[in-house]
Amino acid sequence: MKKIVSLLVLFVSTVLILTGCGGKEAPGAPKKAGAVVLEAVEVTQGDALVYLDVVGAQASSFDQTPDWAPEPNAMAPVDGDMLTRWSSDYNPGDQWISFDFGKGTVVSNVIVRWERAYATEYKIMASKDGQNWMEVYHQTEAGGGAIEASFTPVKCRYIKIVAIERVEDNWGVSIWEVEIFGPKSNNPDSMMTKEQYLTRGEDEGKEQELKALLNKLAAPVVPLSEKPFQRGICYTSWMDDEFGSVASDFTLAKVKQMGYDSVSIIVPGYQMEINSEKVFTNDHPGGDTPTLEALKHAVETCHKIGLRVMIKPHIDPRTDEPRINIIANEKWFDSYEEFILRYARFSEENKVAMFAVGTELEGTSFSAWTARWNQVIQKTREIYSGVILYAANWTEYKEVPFWNSVDLIGIDAYFPLTDSDDPTVQELIDSWGAHADKIANWLEENGLTEKGVIFSEIGYTSTQGTNRMPWVAISTKEDQQEQADCFEALFTVMSQKPWFKGYYVWQYFPQERWSPLGFTLNEKKAEEVLKKWLKEVQ
Repeated sequence: MKKIVSLLVLFVSTVLILTGCGGKEAPGAPKKAGAVVLEAVEVTQGDALVYLDVVGAQASSFDQTPDWAPEPNAMAPVDGDMLTRWSSDYNPGDQWISFDFGKGTVVSNVIVRWERAYATEYKIMASKDGQNWMEVYHQTEAGGGAIEASFTPVKCRYIKIVAIERVEDNWGVSIWEVEIFGPKSNNPDSMMTKEQYLTRGEDEGKEQELKALLNKLAAPVVPLSEKPFQRGICYTSWMDDEFGSVASDFTLAKVKQMGYDSVSIIVPGYQMEINSEKVFTNDHPGGDTPTLEALKHAVETCHKIGLRVMIKPHIDPRTDEPRINIIANEKWFDSYEEFILRYARFSEENKVAMFAVGTELEGTSFSAWTARWNQVIQKTREIYSGVILYAANWTEYKEVPFWNSVDLIGIDAYFPLTDSDDPTVQELIDSWGAHADKIANWLEENGLTEKGVIFSEIGYTSTQGTNRMPWVAISTKEDQQEQADCFEALFTVMSQKPWFKGYYVWQYFPQERWSPLGFTLNEKKAEEVLKKWLKEVQ
């Protein structure tokens, strides 16, 4: 149930507006200097609404999370682009974003298009000077999505959205777009009506551009039997529908243009704690597991442009403990098997080339559970005809007892390389050489050399010291060169190993993310290294 409250309730025949209503200020916002005074506004009944241009914006904070945050740009929600957004930091307390029209403007309607990190309670404030604010709209029990606030017209220069309560306490708040409208007769310089703005056809133009691009890149999928070496990316989303978006298709087109030939689509599943017996997905609207419909769209886009696909399910405890600590019992395996077979069936129906029966489940992949793992693999084979692998953690691969039951050995290869925050490329090459020798010796000792190894995940953050602990950012100091050097060393060594069958770079998102410290490669030095090796290693 949504409850909408407007504090502007004084109406006369010509709708005159008021003085003196104050609202709760967000931390860090300008303090009230005195009584709020906004000009009286006379509005023509039945007047059309027009779109109001914004010339400046400010925000209380910006998300700094590596690999997830958008660019810190307060104007992103008013750029007309649903692929950009503002996101606050995760600190407690109110968060706000304000918009400047540059002059006195009459405002009556505001559409807020929330990302899934939405405010369940928020206010809209108006000001003529950016210092003294009056509340014009207050919503509680909001459900996210696009919400239109309609209130008595008010003349102001600034509008501010203040998020008070959040859908998740440990998240910030995030907004895709804010669209602000007012009466046409009171805003004679604004020419585009609300209807014209909302139907302006920009999405249609992007869809036409995308269609032409995908047709240009269209190619058949080359089977692994003809070209076994895999040059891929890990493709990640924790949103229900993001894989089905136009932005996702553009990203996949870029991946193809760079020279990759494979995409590992990560499917996140969950359990409440490390010892829970129930594995579940969260693929309902607003959830953090991609829906089967969105997955299908991404697979079809990949296949259209000749990209092979791996489906790689992950399980994570809701406690944020690492999946390597998950504890198994018979009931857990029953639930996990059901989860895996759901996506194996999907993979068969959609002609997916590779399927991972597990990822980094180090606390379950030892000899006591060999029979249950072999059962999961056998049942997977009964419904799925493609290549089956298991993606072992780098600390796990030597102890996995069921390698003979799968077709391909996967290693999520976050091997520590040196103890230095500033290693030379040669030092990194030497370290990768030592790891490669250990893998080769292990393969030979266990009769697994012919089976082959892929690095089902390989990645480095763009932070100082990433070579020491590649699985996490251990510094807040940006170091793109170290990230690039680690990839250079990796390919220098592994391109010479006949048992090495490919790699999947962690990670790419369906949308552009602002990631100065994270794993993503977009527009970083490491991306140029990848482009070079994509041409050299076939």
